[in-house]
Amino acid sequence: MATLELIDIAKRFTKKVWGVKKMDLEVEEKEFIVLLGPSGCGKTTTMRMIAGLEEVTRGTILLDGKDITDIPPRDRGISMVFQNYAIWPHMSVYENIAFSLKLKKMPGAEIKQRVQETADMVKIGELLKRLPGQLSGGQQQRVALARALAVRPRLFLMDEPLSNLDAKLRVIMRTELKAIHQQTEATSIFVTHDQSEAMSMADRIVIMKDGEIVQIGSPDDVYFRSSNMFVAGFIGTPPSNFFTVKCEFKKEKISLKHSHFTLEIDSIGIEELKKYSGKEIVLGVRPEDLLVVADDKAVFTEEVLVVEPQGSHQVVALNLSETIVKMIVSAETKVNPGDKIGLGFNIKRIHFFDKETENRIPLISEA
Repeated sequence: MATLELIDIAKRFTKKVWGVKKMDLEVEEKEFIVLLGPSGCGKTTTMRMIAGLEEVTRGTILLDGKDITDIPPRDRGISMVFQNYAIWPHMSVYENIAFSLKLKKMPGAEIKQRVQETADMVKIGELLKRLPGQLSGGQQQRVALARALAVRPRLFLMDEPLSNLDAKLRVIMRTELKAIHQQTEATSIFVTHDQSEAMSMADRIVIMKDGEIVQIGSPDDVYFRSSNMFVAGFIGTPPSNFFTVKCEFKKEKISLKHSHFTLEIDSIGIEELKKYSGKEIVLGVRPEDLLVVADDKAVFTEEVLVVEPQGSHQVVALNLSETIVKMIVSAETKVNPGDKIGLGFNIKRIHFFDKETENRIPLISEA
């Protein structure tokens, strides 16, 4: 278990190409941090710099307060699990897990006990005599996890370790990984581009874009209080819908005018919007906060374009001025393509963004 601090970390590959432009991050002991973002945002580069596999262009890496920026990987007390497993095909499961322990010259009896304990933890205790070629992809990933955990690292790094697994196994493994983290209490950093993995596993999510951090927060923070339109559009399946509206104040009401609707809301608690009176802002609405309502209570009506059944719910798509808007509707509500439906908003859960900066407009009512 360890604390990690990244201070002004950067990585430049060429004069014009930066893998990471600037990273400042503090990871607490026993914390499970997820680095999340689209491909090419710098997640894996950041992790490789922490592990010592990538040279740092600028900045400092502190592990438990000690500068490890220029220390060789083998001396950092860090274990890493890779996307492609990276286990040795000619060694048995037992030999793969025991390899690093032997390098540390641990006594044979202690190695045997440690290997068995770790293998049992990741549910491959009965597979120790097999070769990797005799295992499924999920079992091979468990071997890689066991090998990394067996040395009881100060810091545990995982670079998209579930991306090569099928969808069902990914869901199972992320649950088990979270359980293993709780059992070992290892300080962990997990890289993924899958926001469902991040939301389900992380204590805090670090969202990255173009080599920089755009928001750090708990799953609830990044989902319900997205710092900007990029985060609101990246987190969530389907992502947020955005409507450009003109903001006008009328006594104690705020009128938000869109080409398809006019939404009037109480101004109490959101006085910060007064400075946008007469200007355009962006309204962010999560798919579950766009509601099917009776026609007499509808803010507007629209024709259903597509219905995507999901079992427990259905995703309903509408076409507003050539923009696809998606909403989540209960499976019990019968909706078909071509139907005209009345729509409303969950007023307590809508979000406001500055049209020019795309940053969230913070409201006193959210404090």
